[in-house]
Amino acid sequence: MSRRGTRMTMTTLDKLTPIDQKPSASERVAERLIGLISSGNIAPGDKLPSENELSKALQVSRPVVREALRGLAMMGIVASRQGGGCYVTDLKPQRLMAPLSFALSLNDYNIESLFRARQVIDTGIAAEAARYATDEQIASLSELVDAGYKLIDDPVGFRVMDAQFHELIAVAANNDFLEKVSGSLYSLAIEQRRKASAKPGVLEVSAADHAAICAAIAGRDPEAAREAMSVHVENIRRTTLAVMDEA
Repeated sequence: MSRRGTRMTMTTLDKLTPIDQKPSASERVAERLIGLISSGNIAPGDKLPSENELSKALQVSRPVVREALRGLAMMGIVASRQGGGCYVTDLKPQRLMAPLSFALSLNDYNIESLFRARQVIDTGIAAEAARYATDEQIASLSELVDAGYKLIDDPVGFRVMDAQFHELIAVAANNDFLEKVSGSLYSLAIEQRRKASAKPGVLEVSAADHAAICAAIAGRDPEAAREAMSVHVENIRRTTLAVMDEA
């Protein structure tokens, strides 16, 4: 390659991946407002000053403020209400994590990276569930395990039970953020897992995995719960990839 060609390539890369790019004015405004909210100066439910008032207070133009508010709205931090005005939302984790779920569903992802993420998140959640699950939640998990064995010949029914089983473990972990992330990851590659669940022997293995996870959580053993969930996620990964290879 000629020196000229190399120089042109580097110039193009520089344009595509700027180094040490400074945040824009709107990003700085958004960060400032987030700081005011996190410090308690602005509380959930508070009405924000008008765009004109914010532009004067922050010494930026109204378009900059408008763009910043648009970004915060996309993040679920602020919202407009009927009758006018922009308000801070309730800031509940479910609302704040919604953009993550949407982004994950839109973006292409590598199936191996998905299951590596599930190994980190799902195993951690299982360990937390072993610490925090209530007796009632453990009883419900046990009932779902029993139901799973009865649904081995019913892939649709088993998948319904499976979703409830994993959701209950996430709830038992007593962490809203982990619960939302886990749910988002669970929903990915669902079509491939649907096909895998119809393969002979797959649901028998999943039912046994569920029993091991439930036993570890009931025994209040975080490390055993982590290990049992790790085995389960690996089995899901293996059968999912097998279906994808066939396709």
